[in-house]
Amino acid sequence: METSASTSAFSPSPYQSMSVFRRTFRFAEVVGDPSPYINEDIKPLPPSRRTWTKTTFFWFWLATTINVSDLAGSSTLLSLGLNVWQSILATVIADLIITAALVANGMQGGTWHIPFAVGNRAPWGVRGAWFVVANRLILSFVWYGYQGWFGGQLVKNLIATFWPGFYTMKNHFPASANMKTNDFICYVIFWCLAFPLLFVRPERYRIPAVVSSFCVSIATIALLAYVVAKQGNAGPLIYDTSKLLKIKPLTSVQLGWAMTRGITAKIGAWSGAIIYAADFSRYARKPGDQIWGQAFIVPASLIGTSVIGLIITSCGAGLYPESGLLWQPYKMIQAIQQHNPTSGCRAALFFLSLSFICSQLCINVVTCGVVGGIDLATMFPRYIDVKRGSAVVAVVGFAINPWQLVNTATTFLSVLSGYSIFLGPLAGIMFADYFVLRRQKVRLSHLYTPNYSSDYWFFHGVNLKAPFVWACSIGPSLPGFISTVTKGKVVVSLKLVRLSYLAWPLGFAIATFLWLVLNKIDRPPGVGQVDDADVFGTFDELTDSVGSNSELAVPTFGNETSKKLADEEEPKL
Repeated sequence: METSASTSAFSPSPYQSMSVFRRTFRFAEVVGDPSPYINEDIKPLPPSRRTWTKTTFFWFWLATTINVSDLAGSSTLLSLGLNVWQSILATVIADLIITAALVANGMQGGTWHIPFAVGNRAPWGVRGAWFVVANRLILSFVWYGYQGWFGGQLVKNLIATFWPGFYTMKNHFPASANMKTNDFICYVIFWCLAFPLLFVRPERYRIPAVVSSFCVSIATIALLAYVVAKQGNAGPLIYDTSKLLKIKPLTSVQLGWAMTRGITAKIGAWSGAIIYAADFSRYARKPGDQIWGQAFIVPASLIGTSVIGLIITSCGAGLYPESGLLWQPYKMIQAIQQHNPTSGCRAALFFLSLSFICSQLCINVVTCGVVGGIDLATMFPRYIDVKRGSAVVAVVGFAINPWQLVNTATTFLSVLSGYSIFLGPLAGIMFADYFVLRRQKVRLSHLYTPNYSSDYWFFHGVNLKAPFVWACSIGPSLPGFISTVTKGKVVVSLKLVRLSYLAWPLGFAIATFLWLVLNKIDRPPGVGQVDDADVFGTFDELTDSVGSNSELAVPTFGNETSKKLADEEEPKL
């Protein structure tokens, strides 16, 4: 009996074990008073955290639009058979559409100071919005690793400026690794540079954005000036690409569809940024700041980057024809050093590489890491804030082996490039619900209320109309999309393939139309209503350059009494 008593004294009871388990999880909770639906990072921002002015948006977008992907992206339109001038026209049209969509989608964040994931609780439901968040979170994981690989290539450029033999150093990896030793070293270096920057809060981005945008702007113009001066003109691709790319000249019909594909491809590449616009516009000091701060710099920088990228590629084709088309700046930098290995040239390329590294850090940290961190904070707000979420994105981005994706997974990359087929309908639902149906009025407290008292609870937290509209909207483009990503293994008609070229605008239009029709038939609760009190302490005495009487300046609150965030437990199913 004594032995039994002694053993009992040292063996924890099930209740004691459960207590330890609960204490462990409570220790892991984020700072503040989090719940399964809210924490300090995803609730409406207070005035103290809203520090972005018009100039902040200006520098932010300048830093994030001049980068490897955008400089190379427009040049890929040449492979469709377009010449430089036609590619420029396609990108100008696309960039104007992108700007309009970006500013429009950012208005909810600029007015109500909530992130994209929370704003989608209105159309999708408090729980249904998780589907939207998961859609974008997948992209964040993949693009963090993918863009990080580009950053690693720029690090390789930088190291090679003072160690030229680094380009040809001995490779210790097998062929199955699909990368060389120097590639891996540089990727790890870039990953380590980016990781600590993930813990900088977005409200403190002004100085890094100014430094990065200033450096990369000068570097891009310098690279353009060098290749144009060296070539003596804008390069052989300026009027005709058929000879160099071995593409047959396009007929008028083919040219029209190539232009259409080029326009929608550029929109598709920015479709992720379009839907997450509110994640950064919510930091606007005043709603008008995000409008005027983005309306001019976004199209100007996007168009400028596209034109410069096309001309640099064209000049590279004339200067270094044996190197093929040098779409990416890091390949151009390597080609320049190989043909002009003087100390002066290497010094210039050092600063050029460093500037592009700064830009790539902005892209990776802000538009992939932090954006993914916000998504994770919305899905698991009790245990994950933006900093923790960003760190998770960085780790997963490394774990997916981006070098395999870049060098071997052509089908997977085709899926990513065509992912706008799924994002266009999401943007359409967001636009129709916020601007047309709800007239830009939202009950903030109900977005965080996980029970039947919320206008956005619908059916167990899910608005069943949303997934129905989304599925219907991707339907017309799906056959052509599948045929494209399977390289023709799934055969469909040419008309269906061309229909898939319109994936983003077509999905947006169908989703907008269906959403308005269904909600006209079955009007959801709380339309046109707002809280009658500033539940979260979000608003203050603000004036706006748009006008003090404008709805954009200060959201007005309704007369109906509104409870603060409900304390009741989530209903059991």
